[in-house]
Amino acid sequence: MIDRRLRGTHKSGFDIDPKRRNSLAFAPPGLGQRCPQHCPPPEPLGAPLSTDEAARVIGCSVWTVRQKLVPRGLPYFRCGGGRLIFYKNQIIRWVEAQQKGML
Repeated sequence: MIDRRLRGTHKSGFDIDPKRRNSLAFAPPGLGQRCPQHCPPPEPLGAPLSTDEAARVIGCSVWTVRQKLVPRGLPYFRCGGGRLIFYKNQIIRWVEAQQKGML
């Protein structure tokens, strides 16, 4: 029996392409982003914060956040079990809007 690699064809009758065998290897190292300016922009929501951390960002107590600011429209996400998650950039935008009298 003749070795198919020596004949240059597969059982299907198609020719063996030597380049095709090499194309399945891993990409050469060094591909990808090299410059941090090309990294994706930060998320518009910002970092997730607990109620304690949100109170520190605003500069008030946890009680004030829950009892005064959330009813006034401070943006939050309610997680299972009644836990509130705040996002830093949303808090900052909300505070700035409050200072400008937009809300």
